Amino acid sequence: MVKIHHYAQNKFQSFEPTKQKKALADMLFALESNIAEKDFVRQIIPSILDCYNWSDPEVRKDLHYLKKLTQDTSPHDIIRIINPILRRLQSKYDEKEPQVTRYDTEQRPHLQKAPYLITVIADNLRSRYNLGAIYRTAECVSAQRIYLCGISAFPPVNAFVKSYMGTQERVPYTVMYNTEEAIAQCQKNGIPVVALETVTNSKSLFDYKPTQPVAVIVGNEALGIEDKILKLADEILHIPIYGWKNSLNVSNAFALAAYWLSGVIK
Repeated sequence: MVKIHHYAQNKFQSFEPTKQKKALADMLFALESNIAEKDFVRQIIPSILDCYNWSDPEVRKDLHYLKKLTQDTSPHDIIRIINPILRRLQSKYDEKEPQVTRYDTEQRPHLQKAPYLITVIADNLRSRYNLGAIYRTAECVSAQRIYLCGISAFPPVNAFVKSYMGTQERVPYTVMYNTEEAIAQCQKNGIPVVALETVTNSKSLFDYKPTQPVAVIVGNEALGIEDKILKLADEILHIPIYGWKNSLNVSNAFALAAYWLSGVIK
């Protein structure tokens, strides 16, 4: 939990209006980032309201929605009140990642493993953000390993920090020059390899019934998985699509496939 900054009235009122807005924006973001911490919320809201009431008249006019805040405002209503303000006041607000919950492994010591521990083969994934999201999902289904092949980036990379959410330390990874090496390694270890791709000879993901751990290949965002790689896979699976677009974003597709292939969804 971050420290609450309590401004003295004379100190806050000595700020220029732009600095008053910045101070309020920082407090609002701290509120949003710790929205699940009830004690923190009840302590910081009075400080925010004090600063709002001490603000320049133009600042109060611009941020008048803050008058709706009380210590008894529900967390979701708090978000609805402060989100539009933060979007206006912080240019990089949407790039920030507030911590909505704090109940990771440390609070859940008796975690169960998924029925089948999958392996992930990232085949030339360009987007670091997609790969970070895939890494996070892989940890959530207790994946055995991630093979980062070709141009796929690997930890530590600053752009991953928000999407990894610490999971890079919990799933082993292996960097390989090409995807063929990763496939060969898995098959040598007796792990069937399935490719997640939309092609004419593919099978619906939901027609494939996992009975053991598998390795799943996810491909490049723009080009998909190369034909030579598809030919090496033991099975090619697609996710049925019922809209105009022919496929899901790769990280979203992986999330769905990961839970199915891990045997979590039956």
